[in-house]
Amino acid sequence: MGVQIITDSTADLPAELVRRLDITVVPLTIHLGGKPLRDGVDITKENFLQRYARLPTPPTSSAATQKQFEAVFAELTKTPNSEVVAILLSSKLSDTFHNASRAATPLLGRHKIIILDSQTISVGLGMLVTAAAEAAQRGASLDEVVKLARGMIPKIYLGFFVETLDYLARGGRIGKAQAILGGMLNIKPLLILEEGKIVALEKVRTRAKAIEKLVEFITEFARIEKMIVLHSTTLDDVKLLIEQVELLMPGLDISIDTYGPVVATHVGPDALGVMVYEGT
Repeated sequence: MGVQIITDSTADLPAELVRRLDITVVPLTIHLGGKPLRDGVDITKENFLQRYARLPTPPTSSAATQKQFEAVFAELTKTPNSEVVAILLSSKLSDTFHNASRAATPLLGRHKIIILDSQTISVGLGMLVTAAAEAAQRGASLDEVVKLARGMIPKIYLGFFVETLDYLARGGRIGKAQAILGGMLNIKPLLILEEGKIVALEKVRTRAKAIEKLVEFITEFARIEKMIVLHSTTLDDVKLLIEQVELLMPGLDISIDTYGPVVATHVGPDALGVMVYEGT
């Protein structure tokens, strides 16, 4: 069967690509109006914002559980000597990685299961998983797939700014006092993922200045193989960001994507971000 690839729903992979590359996606759960919904199964990018806008209280999310991974591993290891690579969102952002590791432990020895902490999320995770799955389909060995993914992880950078810190505070990603102070000062921080953890890089007070700082973040890279702009409802900001980047770095490979329900739960609907892949 070759190496089998698992990821979680925060990778926000298109359904067609998941089918074509035979990727197993384990969903996180969105709690919307008190109702648990499986990300990418019961709720999608397309209908999340419509339902979000009508809610009296903001949604929350919870990790993919150990029980979910136990069921997935049981299915994928029905044949002897199965080889599985699970590439999951940052362990510092969710318990998903730890739950997968615990589920895999009883199977080790009989099957080869590698659990990788991507140290990223969203399209950064999606890029890793896609590359690993394509390599597996080409017949790459387990070691080759793992080496490829591990080699890519340090070259993926994610930077973003949020309209308000309230969502990050509600999800426990920053302190409540920090969010209150940020709200009082109308601060829109530029945040990055550093070794899988959210770190504040700059603090500004207008979206225009935040976009300027995001452009500075991008243009500091001497070499960029791929860049993806991430948004949810702010297409005008996306166009402005791309215009400014293309003036400074013409010919750059830039695409646009929207972030999914789990990310939206923690950054809100008005965040703007970029994934930069340095490449080789």
